[in-house]
Amino acid sequence: MTSAHAVQPAISMGYDHALVLRADGTVWSWGYGNGGQLGLGNSSTRTSPTQIPSLQNVVQVVARGSFSMALKADGTVWAWGDNSGGRTGGSGTSVPVQINGLSNIVSINAGTNTAAAFATDVSGQVFAWGSNSTAQLGTGQTSGGGNPVPRLVAGAQGAVAVSASDAAVLALRQDGKVVAWGSNGNKALAPVAGTATAPVVIDALGSVQAVASTSINIAGQYYALKSDGTVAVWGQASTNAPYCGQKGIQNGGFALIDISPILGLSRIQQIEPGDGHTLFVDADGAVHACGVNSAGQLGDGTLVNPSTEVPKIAHIAGLPPVVAAAAGSAISAAIGVDGSVWVWGKTTHLATGAPDKSTTPVRVTLANGAPFDAGRVGEAPGTFAGGQDGPLSNVTVDVGALISPLHRGKTGRVYVAALAGSTALFLGPNGWAPYTGGVFPAYGRGPLPRTVPVNIASGLNFSGLEGVQLVVGYGVGDDATAAAEMVRAGRYKVVHTLN
Repeated sequence: MTSAHAVQPAISMGYDHALVLRADGTVWSWGYGNGGQLGLGNSSTRTSPTQIPSLQNVVQVVARGSFSMALKADGTVWAWGDNSGGRTGGSGTSVPVQINGLSNIVSINAGTNTAAAFATDVSGQVFAWGSNSTAQLGTGQTSGGGNPVPRLVAGAQGAVAVSASDAAVLALRQDGKVVAWGSNGNKALAPVAGTATAPVVIDALGSVQAVASTSINIAGQYYALKSDGTVAVWGQASTNAPYCGQKGIQNGGFALIDISPILGLSRIQQIEPGDGHTLFVDADGAVHACGVNSAGQLGDGTLVNPSTEVPKIAHIAGLPPVVAAAAGSAISAAIGVDGSVWVWGKTTHLATGAPDKSTTPVRVTLANGAPFDAGRVGEAPGTFAGGQDGPLSNVTVDVGALISPLHRGKTGRVYVAALAGSTALFLGPNGWAPYTGGVFPAYGRGPLPRTVPVNIASGLNFSGLEGVQLVVGYGVGDDATAAAEMVRAGRYKVVHTLN
């Protein structure tokens, strides 16, 4: 059994550079390269996408400031570019290098100017490294200097994803709760007494399916995607960027936004925070934006900032339905369902022939003038991982699935199987059972979440089970339909062999 090779195309924007993950698992970069952030072995600037030759089988990319990071399908994390805070894992590098001490990772993220990086593993543990100037490593205190070695964030267990701004971090847990840590000046991050230098739960949010953090002045602004497709916002309200019509309440000299819904947004599936503006992608693939518009990054055909007019949510016209979007520093980008790649805002070095400030989307081209194609993934295979700690006589085993953005929220089935020779067992609600034919027994059923972590064993004796293969997969639909769809799409993988 092998999974399909394709991945969901994705894009991420830094200060003045871009990374695209193509459907074939390759990574392409372009833009300003002074810090080695393009991963091409030098500091040259590239005005059109160029493949990073050392990266294959990648499933996620992150660009922040002049720093870049990639997650491979084998659960390893690679970084390059600006080494502020030690977040490349050592000295700065202009080619991808592996971050030591990380395995079975399913999600990555990073802050911008404060230079911290984060990785979430298949069991829901969060690891952090880099700068701790605003307690973004979650240790309970701030500290100077760099921290190049990933360390476990205590109190963030059960996480499925992390989103970091300049000064603070949000983690979404499997149970839908949001955990926060970092700078909490005037309670902008979390409405709790005192600091939030170690993780605290924001109970007022209820159940959430995605989180996002964006930098606004010092305190930041934060978002939660609710299960009904609406978006809640809280944090600092800046006079330079009154987001989406939200009004702040004065608190010690800061205008703060209480946790409240953003009117005019519905059926949202993706939130992409930038440095002062944010993009929202709805279920139809339409992109909406609000925040700072100094370079046209809202894509509404103007350079008018919200501070000088009625705050708005701009619908970005001229794009095909979008499967991925990204917001950087005064720059926005998207990938269409047809694989086309688009940028708008501060397009210097990022769109050949475009003005420095593009108020509407411009299609990205290769050096030869041909349109750059990120690929199409029709089957959207998702990402699967697994591993063990300890010998089989006293072993802990975890596996899991990262659901493709195209399938999150849709009705489906998640499957966990063990293969021993010609025998197959499936893990269901009542434990393991031999497969005797018919419909595959499902481990989970209903709306597909972002991540499905599964603990197979914790300190158990599995002696004699050496060589047993663990398989994880998922399908869209009900029972037999989901199983058939999974097999047809090749959306399953042997994630670990007991040893």
